[in-house]
Amino acid sequence: MKINGGDLQSKLNVYQTAQVQGENREAAKSEKSGSPIRLQDRVALSGRGRLIADAQRTLASVPDVREPLISQIRTELQNGSYKVDHQKAAEGILRESMVNQAAMV
Repeated sequence: MKINGGDLQSKLNVYQTAQVQGENREAAKSEKSGSPIRLQDRVALSGRGRLIADAQRTLASVPDVREPLISQIRTELQNGSYKVDHQKAAEGILRESMVNQAAMV
């Protein structure tokens, strides 16, 4: 089975559901016939699919919150020394916007 597209996780979920349903059918058949029937399923991921899976595993290991940065900003806010770099904030917003637009193409 070849999996195309970018939404790898949903396709794998569909495959796992189909696999479980197939196992249930095979178990019912083997109960009727008395002999177990074994089928072997295989999944072959393309190079792109492997890269996506690797990226998903890597992202799962990255924390959602950067505690040292949050702690530093919290301290600066409490003592009144926090300064907003408007130029840096605008650059970040533009960079994120361009990345999002490129991903949509």
